[in-house]
Amino acid sequence: MNRKRTTEKRDQEKKIRFTPTAVRLIDAEAERRRLTFAGFVGDAALTVALGKAGMVGSPEDDPIRPLVEAIEAHTKALNRIGTNLNQITGAIHSGAIPERTETVLDRIQQAADASYGLIDQLLAEGAGHGA
Repeated sequence: MNRKRTTEKRDQEKKIRFTPTAVRLIDAEAERRRLTFAGFVGDAALTVALGKAGMVGSPEDDPIRPLVEAIEAHTKALNRIGTNLNQITGAIHSGAIPERTETVLDRIQQAADASYGLIDQLLAEGAGHGA
């Protein structure tokens, strides 16, 4: 909102779509820079169009994007497991032990073990690539 204006007025509108992750990241950076979402996006797009940014290709072309998407999907799955665990805990506190509780708890343990294994694998591969 404290940005130097050009003499040319921004009166053209374009409709664009963003992923929820992109909105979250752009919003945070715009806020950090004390800009509106639209102002930040407009400035960033113009900077790239003028060749003043070192960007080559789209962020969606980033080779680690599939990994990021897989981690986001994995996080959502873990959140669903957490919801199920809370439901089981609530039922146990009310005096009932739901059917299949042991099976569900075993699956939760397997999922947690798999998660830790995945994290260990990613850290080991990252260390091997100089990360």
